[in-house]
Amino acid sequence: MKLRTSYSRTAMSLVLTMAVATVFTLSSFAAPEVNKPAGEAFPPQDCTGTLTVKHGSVTINGNNAQTGATVLTGSVISTSSNGEAIVDLGALGRVEIGDNTTVTLICVPNLLQIKTTCSRTEVEVRRGTLEVKSPKQETLVGPKKEHYNDGIDATSTGGIDVKVECEGRKAGGYFIGPGWLGLLALIGIGAAVAIGITIGDEPGGTTPNAPPPSSAIR
Repeated sequence: MKLRTSYSRTAMSLVLTMAVATVFTLSSFAAPEVNKPAGEAFPPQDCTGTLTVKHGSVTINGNNAQTGATVLTGSVISTSSNGEAIVDLGALGRVEIGDNTTVTLICVPNLLQIKTTCSRTEVEVRRGTLEVKSPKQETLVGPKKEHYNDGIDATSTGGIDVKVECEGRKAGGYFIGPGWLGLLALIGIGAAVAIGITIGDEPGGTTPNAPPPSSAIR
């Protein structure tokens, strides 16, 4: 009887040992998921926008684009001399692009970056907040309009409604601003004076205050 009792106790101990080992083994497999840090950040996903062409022609990365085109992060949007477009970025807001303007839009779910390559940029924040990083640092809270003597680099954390536009106009494919207009006016005046002098010096031309030709004495 003692021998049988001893065998029973040994078998029960072996079963309990195997059960405990199995429980600990399963727990070790589950541990990495249970102990995963709560604050671990997941890689941000690219955001997308939708283009609306108000008028004129618009390109995305050099390709002609129509209303409904998808705007991906990093896209370069350019408008023609009579072009104008709107990019709707959902929760991030909307960006209106004026004529003769090139804008690069870079976005992630919680941040929108706007870059222009203008010689002079007009920025109109209609709603929301825009943090301008360059050419100078300042915060624009809508409604607010500002002008910069360069391209801009600005960011928004969402809910923005902004219009960006390169100032000046195109004439014969070249950028014409107020300074250029003054220079062209001076060139025109100089050319007119030079033409007048040339005509006066030509044979048969009339020179102001010149004495009349004298008749021959016989």
